[in-house]
Amino acid sequence: MPLPASSTTAQWPPKVLDNLLPAMARWGAWWANDLARLQAVYGGGLMPDRTGFFASDTGGMKVHSLGPIRWFIAQPAVGTQLNTKLPVPIAAEICQASADLLFSDPVTVTHTDEAAQARLGELLDDGFHASIAEAAEMSAALGGVYLRVTWDDTLNPDAPFTTVKDADEAIPEFRFGVLTAVTFWAVVARDGKQVWRHLERHELTSTGVGVILHGLYVGDDTTLGIRIPLSSRPETAPLAVYTDLNSEGTISTGSPGLAVVYVPNQTPNRSWRKDPLGQNLGRSDLDGIEHLMDQLAETMSDWMRARRAARARVLVAKELAKSAGPGQASVIDMDQETYVSTDMSANSGSSPAPLSMADRMNVMQPTFDPAGYKATADELIEQILQMAGYSMSTFGVQGDQRGDRTATEIEARERRSLMTRARKIRIWRPALEEYVEKLLAIDRVFFNHPNPTEGVQVEFSDGVQESQLRLAQTVQALYASESASVEERVSMLHPDWDETQIGEEVAKIKDEFAHTLPDPTMNPFGQADGAAAV
Repeated sequence: MPLPASSTTAQWPPKVLDNLLPAMARWGAWWANDLARLQAVYGGGLMPDRTGFFASDTGGMKVHSLGPIRWFIAQPAVGTQLNTKLPVPIAAEICQASADLLFSDPVTVTHTDEAAQARLGELLDDGFHASIAEAAEMSAALGGVYLRVTWDDTLNPDAPFTTVKDADEAIPEFRFGVLTAVTFWAVVARDGKQVWRHLERHELTSTGVGVILHGLYVGDDTTLGIRIPLSSRPETAPLAVYTDLNSEGTISTGSPGLAVVYVPNQTPNRSWRKDPLGQNLGRSDLDGIEHLMDQLAETMSDWMRARRAARARVLVAKELAKSAGPGQASVIDMDQETYVSTDMSANSGSSPAPLSMADRMNVMQPTFDPAGYKATADELIEQILQMAGYSMSTFGVQGDQRGDRTATEIEARERRSLMTRARKIRIWRPALEEYVEKLLAIDRVFFNHPNPTEGVQVEFSDGVQESQLRLAQTVQALYASESASVEERVSMLHPDWDETQIGEEVAKIKDEFAHTLPDPTMNPFGQADGAAAV
């Protein structure tokens, strides 16, 4: 289908996303740990003061309804009251930990063809690995992410490269759970009420070849508006040479399949399993723990409020204040070191009893015990991490402080996180293999590199690895017991090496540690058997 037609009344984003975007907005706000965004998505914010002097002008006290569910983060600040709510960035920690568990070590991508393998070494550079790590964090937050093969001669004339698209700026289309088309949108400019949006649609032709359509629309915040030429805005003008408004031009990828791969975070989606579109999308790591994060924010906010209330305060008699000048208020110099005693008294009788300086200055220090707040916060954090699918030790919470632990001990403590990692790897591996095959196909069509696309394999590093010292001790024990070959010992010590690297190292070891064997035809006296002794 083509891009949307011009319409001054067409709703944007489309109605099909009405059930999805609000949830993504909430997850995105927790991920960003932005108090203003959190209060906006939960219906809070700054309210007019309806309890003060002018309350009767607005009908007296009114109740601000936030729905049947109580959200602490949504309670607005009244009038000039300071907004002292303190959201905790635990959502950002969870999403970053998810990405680190998957891509802290670069994935290994191999190809059965030697020429293609060499080309992959050029295409899958540090920028690629950084992009997929970024995509993994976005996916953990929003429930999914899109990897897009991009090529631009002005930016990179030698090869295509990887770009990432957010799930909350896409309209996907699925058939039996397989992505068949997707439309991305981005706001490129605003001017008053006018909003310019760039739409980029990826779809398949009748023969299965991927094509890309671009369009520029001018509307407002809630409607798409009319379509105008891409050359109308400098942000989209470079695309005008590829597409034409009148002929609905397209950019063909020249190869089967979309130039976009959707990677869900986890499946199934508990919240959207009855939604026709949402059931095909992934589940955010933050899904189902929003209330716990809200309670954690309330606990930390109360903790900080109790700390502020426990500040030491100095009560000073009025006669110790100094005038700041005619018409100015009296002030107290808190840095003053010396005071002169006076006969003034706070009593108003005819013969007042003199007050000492100690009576005129008092220090008040309320008690403050943070233990209860900390215990509550720790329990909430534990529940949040467990429900998100991670172990406490992944986030540095150690019950056992021993520094040297084996991989088996670490794996036992990290079991919950490693189970979640394995689940995500089963989703990411086929998605990355499909993406790399499309990357090679684009490289062949537009950059004249004759790469075969089939034969791509993606391998993830081990989640927990032994230290080099323990590996060396294991290898030494295997050598002493003569129970493993040189090749096996080298592969154990270097699990990230390929067969070529292992073979080269084995050859070096044999050359370096080779011992000259005695000639079997020689006797211990250095003479050949049967020769007469001198």
